[in-house]
Amino acid sequence: MAPINVLWLIDHVCYDGSLHGGGRLFMNLAPMFDPAEVKVFPYFLRASDEVVELFKTAPMKVVNLNKGKYDLTTLTTITSLCKKHEIDVMHLFCYAASTFGRMAGKLNGVPTVVHDFDTQIYFPYPTYLKVADRLLASSTGHALAASPMCRDYMRDVRRLPADRLSIMPHAIPESRFEAARTVTREAARAELGWGMDEKVFICLTKLGPERGNEHLMRSFAKVLAERPDARLAFVYKPTYYHRTPKEYEGISWIRDTDYMLNELKKLIAELGIGERVDLIEQLDQATAYMAAADAVVVPFQNERFSSVHLLEGFAHGLPAIATDLGEQKELLAHSAAGVLVKPDDEAALAAAMIDMIDNPGDRARRAAAAREVADRHSVRANAAGLARMYRSLAQAAPVGAATAGGRN
Repeated sequence: MAPINVLWLIDHVCYDGSLHGGGRLFMNLAPMFDPAEVKVFPYFLRASDEVVELFKTAPMKVVNLNKGKYDLTTLTTITSLCKKHEIDVMHLFCYAASTFGRMAGKLNGVPTVVHDFDTQIYFPYPTYLKVADRLLASSTGHALAASPMCRDYMRDVRRLPADRLSIMPHAIPESRFEAARTVTREAARAELGWGMDEKVFICLTKLGPERGNEHLMRSFAKVLAERPDARLAFVYKPTYYHRTPKEYEGISWIRDTDYMLNELKKLIAELGIGERVDLIEQLDQATAYMAAADAVVVPFQNERFSSVHLLEGFAHGLPAIATDLGEQKELLAHSAAGVLVKPDDEAALAAAMIDMIDNPGDRARRAAAAREVADRHSVRANAAGLARMYRSLAQAAPVGAATAGGRN
């Protein structure tokens, strides 16, 4: 049986100074397909010089088409790519790719997968995209959303058919599993100077509003009052907004990362917990901290924040304590990998952290469940699931489609 040829096409690969969900999939998941089953042809519609440079050393070469946002030649370019590579299915990430790509798919008989990671938080939903979404919705083969909120947005606003829409959380790269296998808790703690008997919670996050960082610090102060041997590793990076989200436009300090950090430090000092809180600006290189920790805490106060670091913590066998919303709710609601608490209940968050300390047997059970969840969301597992989807869509395509030539 011939492999399925799949065009991967994405608009943007980078926001706030780091790869977003789609960029990580291009970097980590695209190379994981068995070429005897799926051949991926990856393209950027456009990408910054920094992203192009980053992908020079990526496992798979990605071509940058340098297409402007309103460049109508994008449609003919995608059609040409479909013919050049005998494309059977297109996997389209974000707005421009999913609009022009579905147009090309409809014209050429190529089934399409639409994949998105967020809602319209940075700019209004323009009329031309709204019209395009409604005209192209019924011709969409399948749609993937990174989170429940994104799924609801794709269904209710973009009008994608609910029966063709599913959630695909962020895939865990193989490098994270390799790190979990090779870096031991003992070695990591020795490297970091942490005591073997300390109970260490880790929060992997960014600075900014609604992250729940202040809630976490106040909750941890309650934990320390009862369990003074606890430690909190707060591993972070600043958020550099390429555009200020509409809901944050009235916040005067939204781009002032120094202010955010200083305010957090001020709160830690006021709470008197500075000796047991490590502030570590090393979110992109957090292996030792994850390996050394006992549990991961996700205190988000808004459902739109990513679960990527929670999932990476699961790969290290870290059980979770998380607020009951968004992606973490989706991951924990049907798993024993952690516990959920109300977002605004600092006392409940503290109680859950103390319970995690006091019950090593329960913590071990949840750690095992966390590893099982991680395995289900590995890049290999995601690649296998996508391969099945691609083949199903390709086999259902009209016989003799312009680019596939009926070769399935």
